Amino acid sequence: MRAAVFYGANNIANEDAYSNYLVKDKGVVLDVNACAICGYDVRVFRHGHRKVTPPIILGHEICATTKQDVSIQTPMGTTSDILSSIIIKAGSRVAVSPIIPCLNCIYCENNEYNLCTNLKEIGSSINGGFAEYIKIPENILNVGGLVPVPDNLSDEEAALLEPLACCLNGFFHIMSSPVTKLIGNKNTVAIIGDGPIGLIHLQISKRLYGARTILVGMIPKRMNLAKAMGADATLSFDDKNNTNSSQPTHHNDSYNEDQTLRSILDLTDGIGAKIIIIATSNPMALNFAIKIASKNSLINIFSGMPRDNNILLDANWLHYNQTSITGSFSSTPYILQEAARIASSGKIDLSKIISHQYSLAEIKDAIIATEKYHGLRVVINKF
Repeated sequence: MRAAVFYGANNIANEDAYSNYLVKDKGVVLDVNACAICGYDVRVFRHGHRKVTPPIILGHEICATTKQDVSIQTPMGTTSDILSSIIIKAGSRVAVSPIIPCLNCIYCENNEYNLCTNLKEIGSSINGGFAEYIKIPENILNVGGLVPVPDNLSDEEAALLEPLACCLNGFFHIMSSPVTKLIGNKNTVAIIGDGPIGLIHLQISKRLYGARTILVGMIPKRMNLAKAMGADATLSFDDKNNTNSSQPTHHNDSYNEDQTLRSILDLTDGIGAKIIIIATSNPMALNFAIKIASKNSLINIFSGMPRDNNILLDANWLHYNQTSITGSFSSTPYILQEAARIASSGKIDLSKIISHQYSLAEIKDAIIATEKYHGLRVVINKF
């Protein structure tokens, strides 16, 4: 099969690969229709990662087609241990949950498969979706990790169901806190990051929860799109670039944290944001989030940070302001099911997040387009 094989930092090749790849392990083989490039894939390509042992095929945001009837066990709810056995017919399109739980640890027993102590992942631990075909391990089938794609979603949109599920997981985690019970027009959600993930969070905040939402970013085209998606305000790192209207922003490379801070305080009547979602890997974002947080607020660290982030927190500030800082990671098959349902309903428009499509042969160009912020989500198509 054709595959983009990662051999190490800055070394990826499109080639005929892995003659025994599809037969050596138990599981099912799928035809890959589309696989989106995540910022994680770019970081692995440039620097490698402790979870990734080359040679390997990257890619975990996958839409594929079944080659045969597939029996899976699907969860009945987020915390239910009741599974229902279903058959996905041959020729069906599916979104793939990339997490491979061990099914033996305490977290797996609680259906918290994304927190598995022995977690493996498609595109990191085993070969992923930048290929013509992919082998899905049995443990993914045993937790309902193949989710049928609704007919009204394109292959490219279906590939983005996985990041949508991750964002939903973050929101479900946020909304389970007593801190968020008063969320609404009188309280503010601030999203730091104007990339695909930030814009998905924006849609969830506005369209599912009806929250007053500010997006903080740096790239003019993305800021304009955020405004079109319903952001109540878009703020760049330079106050003169902030906009509360339909006027376009003009990016300036200078970073003026104080000006943006004042703007957020002005927009929130001096109180600050109730919920802050960090949808960027820039370590500066947490320091900024702390400065814009209201009392009794919640900060969610959605994005992974560099290992040497070394951020110090004032324990007294946390204590006296009754602030909560939480994280969220990946999602579960049940939430992927919810992502498919919500996207199919039209409440979340994933088509707005897709900006470029490339073939497998153009994998390096696709990675560079992602790295250089040429657009939003870049998708690799099979043909």
